Amino acid sequence: MDNNKVAITFINPKNNARQFEADLSPECTGKMAIDGLLVGDHNGPFLEPTPTGRPYELIVKRSSSQITPNTTFREAGVISGDVIEIRQALQGA
Repeated sequence: MDNNKVAITFINPKNNARQFEADLSPECTGKMAIDGLLVGDHNGPFLEPTPTGRPYELIVKRSSSQITPNTTFREAGVISGDVIEIRQALQGA
C-alpha cells in the first residue's frame, strides 16, 4: 500500500454489519470523507443524506476521538487499520 494512504473501515450508522473500506490520504478532512461516502462507489452511496440539522459525526473507535469536518485524519491520529464509526448528531432542542 502507498505510504501516503491509510487503510480504514467505515461502519454504517444504520447497519453495523455494513462496512466501507477505503484508502485515504492523511490530509483528508472529515467533511471530505463524508462527502465521498455520500457519493459512494460502483455500488452506490454508502450514506444517505441527513435531515437538516443532524450532520454525520466520525468517531475513531480505537481512541473514541471525533474527526470534525475540518480536522484531517492525520490530526485525529488515524492509523491504518482504524475503524471509523459514523453517527448522526442528535438534534438540538
